[in-house]
Amino acid sequence: MTTTEIPRLSGDLSDEPARSRWNWPVALLMALAAVPVVSMIVEVLRSPGLNFLDYWPVLGLASHPSGQFHLAGLFVLYNGHPVVIAGTLFWLDAKFLGGSNQALGLLVVVLSLVVVAGMASMLPRRLGAAVRAALVAGFAFLVFSPGNLENFGEGMSGTHWLSGLAPAIVAIALAHRGRTVPALILGVIACFGHGAAFPVWVALALIAWLRGDRRWQVIAPIVIAVLGVVGAAIAYATLPNTSSIPTATFALDRLLAVTSGVLGVLWSTQTPELAVLFGVISLIALVVAVVLVVSRVRRSPEPGSDVESSDNAGWTGLSAHIVLVAIMVGLSRAGVADSVGESGRYAVISGLAASAVLAMTVLLWRQLAVAPAVVIAVTIGLVTFTLGSAQATNVRNQYPGQTVLAVAMRLDAKNTMASLRVKDSILPAAKGLGAYPFTSDFTLGCGGPELGAKLDVSAAPLLTPNGTSGGYVESGKVVGDTMLSGWAVVDGRSPDCVLVVDDQNNVVGGGYVGLPRPDVAAATHTTAADAGWHAVAAANATNPQVVAMAGGKAYRLPVAPKQ
Repeated sequence: MTTTEIPRLSGDLSDEPARSRWNWPVALLMALAAVPVVSMIVEVLRSPGLNFLDYWPVLGLASHPSGQFHLAGLFVLYNGHPVVIAGTLFWLDAKFLGGSNQALGLLVVVLSLVVVAGMASMLPRRLGAAVRAALVAGFAFLVFSPGNLENFGEGMSGTHWLSGLAPAIVAIALAHRGRTVPALILGVIACFGHGAAFPVWVALALIAWLRGDRRWQVIAPIVIAVLGVVGAAIAYATLPNTSSIPTATFALDRLLAVTSGVLGVLWSTQTPELAVLFGVISLIALVVAVVLVVSRVRRSPEPGSDVESSDNAGWTGLSAHIVLVAIMVGLSRAGVADSVGESGRYAVISGLAASAVLAMTVLLWRQLAVAPAVVIAVTIGLVTFTLGSAQATNVRNQYPGQTVLAVAMRLDAKNTMASLRVKDSILPAAKGLGAYPFTSDFTLGCGGPELGAKLDVSAAPLLTPNGTSGGYVESGKVVGDTMLSGWAVVDGRSPDCVLVVDDQNNVVGGGYVGLPRPDVAAATHTTAADAGWHAVAAANATNPQVVAMAGGKAYRLPVAPKQ
């Protein structure tokens, strides 16, 4: 009797020689995989302490006005998605970690590592240690890409997405090993996290079928999926829905534009056409890979085909899952705009799609030698990581508004809060929970005067433009509870901070200095390119004026004359 062995990748070695030969390359590749992770941890620690946008309404659903946990309030559809897990995590963050955006960002790092580990566990040993290490490095650069910074720097976003996607991908990895029961349990948990987890049932059924598992392992996910569809229909009909997204009018071109944008956003957030182009390539590659695996495995019972199907099963299921997620986004968001798919929050889907394309390419291209496989994996990861810089800059540019929002929340400046898209109805729960900015570490950043302190500015010089110093309040007359803005330069440098002081020398407001103003640098012939500022004052402030602080000295800012 003869046996037919599945051919190894060209250039692969037996286990023992491979270990000795690839020891250092494997170590270097794993060290390379750690680089984007460390880089993203640094980014998270640099992000604002105050949480962003959707955190606050979801926290309101999870909390009574007193701050007590309100689980029943989370059984709603928030923009069409469940928020049971995310809302619980938000409440725990507010209750025990002071409502820290950075804490949620670090949680996203941990969940992303779980995702990378789940994908790594599906790589067959036949690939060899070097190729597996290179693929893991590629996954890390794709998942922890700067293009995906919105989901890390704005921790609430990544927490919501990954509360569904992380358990779903672990479920797929478990099903890839034939562990159907824990996979089904994690699949149910994932569906309470985010709508992007719903296609996991298709993935689990497909994986079991490709593996040749028992019939119940194929049927069980399908049954749960049917029950889930019925449950979703009931939920949409009965549960409160907070969605403000316009109802999509079906048009094939808009569906394809949004779907492709979701899959390709990681490669271009500045040129929509490129995002769509790379998305179309990813879509075609994933669909072709799924079709190839399905047709090849079930076309003929060749010797070794069961092993091959097991190697590819998890990745085929993940590929199908990601394609279905992108289509779901296309169907639900096409009514907003054709370019909505290029939003930074979808970069997590784009990164998973790229990881699946990369893995399936190496798995199906069976004659690919070790060295080219390593080069392809690392190159795709590094190039994609570099291309994410522009999107990361867009995210960082949103950080200053959080400083002003924190001051507005402390001052109950409801109009300014509304302009920054946070409702004042969250204030009682935030205060009851002691969430930032209602914590002891809140500061105006001046290293001295804080809200309510006295600051005598009667003798402070007026910072009228003159040589390398100057500044203006450009938003008009200084009044309370409105967004104040302008610029300031003191001796060729940006000030340390801005405050708002009333006619009784009380500090009644503050804000943020450091906004890009290249026009000011050009006009004053200085290098102070970040001379712009935003600030807010209490609603009841009497005759307030804006003060720039530099080197411990106060400088009053005049209101810019009307043009």
